[in-house]
Amino acid sequence: MVKRYLAVAAALAVLVILAGGSAWAQGWRGQGRLSGKVADEAGQPLANVKVKLFLPAENGGLETKTNKKGEWAVAGLGRGNWDVDFTLDGYEPRRVSVALQEMERLPMMETVLKKAAPDPNEVIAEELKTANAFVGERKFAEAQKIYADLLSKFPQVVQLHIQIARAYHIEGKHDLEIAEFKKYLAQKPDDVQVKLLAGSEMISQGNADEGKALLASIDESQVQEAAIYVNVGINLLNQNKAADAMPFLEKAINRFPDSPDAYYYRGITSIQLSTAKAGENKEEADKLLAAGKADLEKFVAMAPTAPEAELAKKMLEQLK
Repeated sequence: MVKRYLAVAAALAVLVILAGGSAWAQGWRGQGRLSGKVADEAGQPLANVKVKLFLPAENGGLETKTNKKGEWAVAGLGRGNWDVDFTLDGYEPRRVSVALQEMERLPMMETVLKKAAPDPNEVIAEELKTANAFVGERKFAEAQKIYADLLSKFPQVVQLHIQIARAYHIEGKHDLEIAEFKKYLAQKPDDVQVKLLAGSEMISQGNADEGKALLASIDESQVQEAAIYVNVGINLLNQNKAADAMPFLEKAINRFPDSPDAYYYRGITSIQLSTAKAGENKEEADKLLAAGKADLEKFVAMAPTAPEAELAKKMLEQLK
C-alpha cells in the first residue's frame, strides 16, 4: 500500500512539473479577453475568417475563426501588445495591433476586409478560355475582341499576340497572322520557337525571302526537333522551290540523323532537282538522282511501316 501511495505521489509530482513547464512555455496566457466582428465593405458579416492572435513579446498565441455572424472571441490572454491578423480567401489580409491589459475589458473590435484584386493570370486564363472557344466555333470577331481587350488591359503580356496569330491562321487571314508574329518578335526577338513558326508561315505564304532570312537568324543549337526544318522544306516543295527546300532538309538530317521523314523529303527533293537538271548537266543530274534513291532506300529501312513507305518503294521501282 505504501508503495502504491509513493507511486501516485511521484506521478502527481511529474504532472506538476509538466504543468509548470507548459505554463512557462505559454507565457502569453492570462486573464485578458479580445472579441470582434468582421464584415465586408458592404457591412455583410464574413464567416470563417481566420483570426490569428500573436504576442511578439512571448512568441506565442493562438487562432480562431469567425462564426456565421462574423463574430469571434478569445479569452485567457496575457497583457501586452497583440498582433491580430485576419485572413480569408478572396479578401485582402489585415493586421490590427491591440494593447491589452488583463483586468481591462476592451469593446468589440470592428474589422472590415476589402475584396482582393483579381489575379491577372486567372483573369487572362479565363478570358482566353472563352476566346478559344469562340475560335473553335469560328466566331472570329468575338474572339478577336476578347484578345484586343486583354492586350489593352495587359499590354505586357506579349504572348497574347501568339493567340491572335493562331486565330488568324485558322480564319485564313495569313497576312494578319504574320503581322502578329512580328509584333511578338519585336519584343521577344530571341524566342526560337516563334521564329520557326513565323519563318515557316512566311515561306508557306510565298514570302520565301523574308521567311528564310528569319530562319537563318536562328541559333541552330536551339532547334529541338527535325520536324521544324522538315516542315519548312515541305512548304518550299509545295511552292515548287526544291532548291530552296534542300538546305533545310539537309539541316534536319545533320542535326537529327535518326529522323526518317528528313530522308524521305530530301530524297524527293533530290529527284525533283535531278529532273530539272537533266537537260542542263547530265552528270550532276545523275548524282542527284543517285542521292535521292539512297535517301528513299534509307527511309524505307528506317520506317518500313510508315504510310509513305509504300510510295517510296514504288518510286524506287520506277527509278530502276
